[in-house]
Amino acid sequence: MLRGRNFRKRTFLALISSALLCFVFLFSRYNPLQTSSARLIVLAQHPSTNNTTEANSTREEEGDHNGMVNIDLRDLELTTPKTEAVETSKRTETETLHDKNASKSREGSEGAGNDTIEKERSGEQKRRDSGRVEEKEDSDRIMRQISIEEAVSVFQHKAAKECVNKCPQVDENEGQGEYISSSVLCRLTQQNKWTRALQSVKIEVTPFLTNDVYVYPYELEYLSYSKARTADDLPNAKNSLLTFPGAVASGNVSIVSCKLGETLTGRLDLIDGRGKQRIGGGDEVRAWMGAIKSFEGETINSMYPRSMVPVTDLKNGSYKLEVPCLWAGRSHLILNIRYPREFLRMAVETVRRGLSRFLGARFESGGAVEEVPCLPTPNIPGRPCICNLTTANGGSPFYCARPLDRRLSCEDWTISGTLTRVSPSEMAKAEGDFVMKSAETQVQTDHLVFVSNPDYEQEEQITKNSKNSFKNNTDDEIYQPQLFIPSPKKPCIEMSPKVTWKTKRPTGYWRDEDKTWVSLLCREPPLTTPWMRACLKNSHVWVIGDSNGIRLYYKVADAAGLERLDYGPMPFFDVLSESAAKENINIHYSPHEHPLYVTKIWKNLDVAFIGVPQKIDAIPSKGRQFLLLHYYLHLTYVHLGAARLRLLAARDAIARLLARNPEAVVGIRGPHTVAMNANYDIAYGGDTLARFLLEMILEDFAGLQDRVLFLDGWEGSLTLQSEGIHAAGPSVAEIARKFFSFVCDEKMGRETEKL
Repeated sequence: MLRGRNFRKRTFLALISSALLCFVFLFSRYNPLQTSSARLIVLAQHPSTNNTTEANSTREEEGDHNGMVNIDLRDLELTTPKTEAVETSKRTETETLHDKNASKSREGSEGAGNDTIEKERSGEQKRRDSGRVEEKEDSDRIMRQISIEEAVSVFQHKAAKECVNKCPQVDENEGQGEYISSSVLCRLTQQNKWTRALQSVKIEVTPFLTNDVYVYPYELEYLSYSKARTADDLPNAKNSLLTFPGAVASGNVSIVSCKLGETLTGRLDLIDGRGKQRIGGGDEVRAWMGAIKSFEGETINSMYPRSMVPVTDLKNGSYKLEVPCLWAGRSHLILNIRYPREFLRMAVETVRRGLSRFLGARFESGGAVEEVPCLPTPNIPGRPCICNLTTANGGSPFYCARPLDRRLSCEDWTISGTLTRVSPSEMAKAEGDFVMKSAETQVQTDHLVFVSNPDYEQEEQITKNSKNSFKNNTDDEIYQPQLFIPSPKKPCIEMSPKVTWKTKRPTGYWRDEDKTWVSLLCREPPLTTPWMRACLKNSHVWVIGDSNGIRLYYKVADAAGLERLDYGPMPFFDVLSESAAKENINIHYSPHEHPLYVTKIWKNLDVAFIGVPQKIDAIPSKGRQFLLLHYYLHLTYVHLGAARLRLLAARDAIARLLARNPEAVVGIRGPHTVAMNANYDIAYGGDTLARFLLEMILEDFAGLQDRVLFLDGWEGSLTLQSEGIHAAGPSVAEIARKFFSFVCDEKMGRETEKL
């Protein structure tokens, strides 16, 4: 009995000891930073040249207040992530499953006769769907929709005064391995250190949204698509098929004919790198048409006239093209698969994860100085606590890491500047190569020639011009020309602003090498100095925006023949044109609030950041007040929820302005296309998410479309192939011309012209 009792006692003690050991082991491995649902480890990849440059920079010392330590990122040993092997193994398993599904698909389609293609598509769809289920981050994902306000509220505890802004203890091995953790990032207090950390290595960032929620439907759509495992998953532009019913073979080309004013409908079937029909939609396809020969047979190397070609996603791997026949002669189609859906998926996921282009803020007081990263969303990496600088930013949401130095508070923000941009971790080489190389994106269209025949029924109406060339016709002539579609006879000033919100394109085209825009909405007067000065008499023009907004200001001031009076450094400055005393004309530009990524040189806050709604509310309630607003490129670096909040606030302020001043006229400018090389680093923003921003503008201003003008910059910039991130000059000039066409009669200023 005694032996059995002792045996049971020893067994019980052994079990207790084992349980205690397990508990100690688990507790030692627990890290609250790594278990938080608002944390994620990602790899920020940048060219090695940047790392070398940063590594050779001069060492700078950091303070030691509140637990801060001296940290030099060059001393961190950065190794190749061990997770690559695990990820490769998972991909191999996924590819094996894909092969099995593909084999079943092929077996199921044998002997199907005329139904083979449809069954192959069905099999391919099942194969792709299986791939989606297998992906680690998409398995069993059930996402729920939340509001942008709910997304922001998750971080409100970090902005509370009670938040303990103390860096976690740094393990002796941290910074020596695969990534830089939040505990290491937390201690950085200088611009160059933050830049080096954010650009160079695998870092711990703070996602704005977790994997189980979304704010806008486009997020849900694109996160459902599979990632590209290889280049063969992407569309192959050279192998994709372009067809137009009625095309007639003529030598090495096919002729597609139409009459002036007609629309030709074609279809693009996307083929992937394996030679299979691409299943599903989501790819962004862009197209435009340009003349290559006049009706008389003269070769046109410049490809003018030019027009946008609308493209509709049929959501089945095919895309409908609607080619407008707006001029007589022979034309060529330029067709690009601008962004594969895999690239757009990566773009959507990138901003959700918190990888972005960061702004920097300097806090100074009593000899203490600290520099930290900022964003218009509260997911600031590194620090336990943040500063909510929304009030200081004119009421528009803006957040920065809270200074560690106890001598500094959130009220000590003095200087701002662009900190750095971070490359997305999900940027696959195949996707990057695809969007960067025009040869990869351009669909072969040389086999098609579009021939538009003149409308001979209009020939007898020609009374002034017998040459009928593109250049020898003007909008204001009293007849409809024979060789191209003219503007409508009704002037824009007699039209409702609602016509500018038409979603059917094209709304106009570039007629000649002088880049003269022919509006298909209404008749616009030529943009001449006499007309503009007469139009702007006794008025004040307010332009609010970014660097593209200031270019619009330049066009308005130059067209009116006014001297521009610039003062203050970019980007924190206001600009006022010369006040024309005789006509009482004032033209004024001011920047929108943060984020403004304009300069790497940090600037003092020379001009107080008054929010856009406050600026609109300050516009006088009497007199001719003209407002042109532009929100775009500085808001595509982060989740578009930041843009949505600003658009809604601006809309409400515009509604108040129109209610208190019946003479006020308002125009909001839409997105424009940017050069291809501006988007390799998706954190650079660009036009990747422009479609979704446009949808927001259309939705948010639906109730004001009879009072507010929509100034579309997409068509003009697409067909002009604008360079860089700024719309081409003629496109900007046309935006100004369109706006004032709805304000002033075309007869104004003609007496001055005669003099």
